Amino acid sequence: MHAIRIHQPGDPSVLVYEEVDNPEPGAGEIRVRLRAAGVNHRDIWVRQGQFGGFPEPLIPGADGAGEIDALGPGARDFVVGQKVVINPGISCGHCVFCLSGQQNSCPNYRILNGTYAEQIVVPVQNVVPMPSGLTFIEAASIGIPFVTAEDFLMRAQAVTGQTIVVWGANGGLGLATIQLARLKGMRIFAVVRSSAYVERLKQLGASDVIVWDGKTSLAADIVNMTGSRGADIVVDSLGEVSFMQSLDMVRHGGTVVSVGATTGGKVQMELGQFFRRRLTMLGAYMGSQAILPRILPLFARGALVPVIDKTFPLPNAPQAHAHMESSGLFGKIVLDI
Repeated sequence: MHAIRIHQPGDPSVLVYEEVDNPEPGAGEIRVRLRAAGVNHRDIWVRQGQFGGFPEPLIPGADGAGEIDALGPGARDFVVGQKVVINPGISCGHCVFCLSGQQNSCPNYRILNGTYAEQIVVPVQNVVPMPSGLTFIEAASIGIPFVTAEDFLMRAQAVTGQTIVVWGANGGLGLATIQLARLKGMRIFAVVRSSAYVERLKQLGASDVIVWDGKTSLAADIVNMTGSRGADIVVDSLGEVSFMQSLDMVRHGGTVVSVGATTGGKVQMELGQFFRRRLTMLGAYMGSQAILPRILPLFARGALVPVIDKTFPLPNAPQAHAHMESSGLFGKIVLDI
């Protein structure tokens, strides 16, 4: 088969399209003939070596969709030829967290790599039947952003009538958060850097779209727009440039969700601002395995929609990464395999 592999960390040029051996499924595993792979910002961090070194060439990519083409011993409930979506979280399956359905709290939890390839072998519990009405490209765009967003919205106890601020609203995670928050009946403040996104964000459910210059503080604006109360929930995926603003704009007793640090991860804060205002800070990292099979039918019914920015053929993965790093995208980048 062909795959994209990384032999050493670096810029997009280290993504090499080459021929590799076909993987064979072991006990309790299946092999999927991938037709599409979603590109996430996490893939950039993997490529840069931020999740460790490369003891052997690594195939990046966690989201994908395709057809089962081989079953290992003991792999049940699926058949060869069945269309499936990859559920990208891997856990031990037997600790107290896994048994209680909190797989992303498992001490051995990790997000898989390997979807930038024509084939992948995964445990049978890491595939979900693909609903009718979705293309492979659309199905491959759903996993990480929607599972992560649904997980932190549940943990933040998001309910109808609350207000939520979404930084970086034009990215895959931002758009997933907006759509899921819309279904919950929330008032959504979407923060973006370009006025070109305003109407599309409103069509997807944003109540208010704020075009930010990247420098000035938005905290006072959010407080004023919420009747001097502050937002109930702030979803911060940017990190250094926005986190202190997130603390300033959330209400007393509200929740700040840290779900990424695309501008850097080092911040300084005065702890009194946190404990005196009784704030809750949530660290978000994927979600339980139950989320993806639960939300996929919402796409089949049109309650949620995949938003695709651009597709690239698998050999053009370097260009896909360069496009993501150039910013200006609206939705998900997907590799067509």
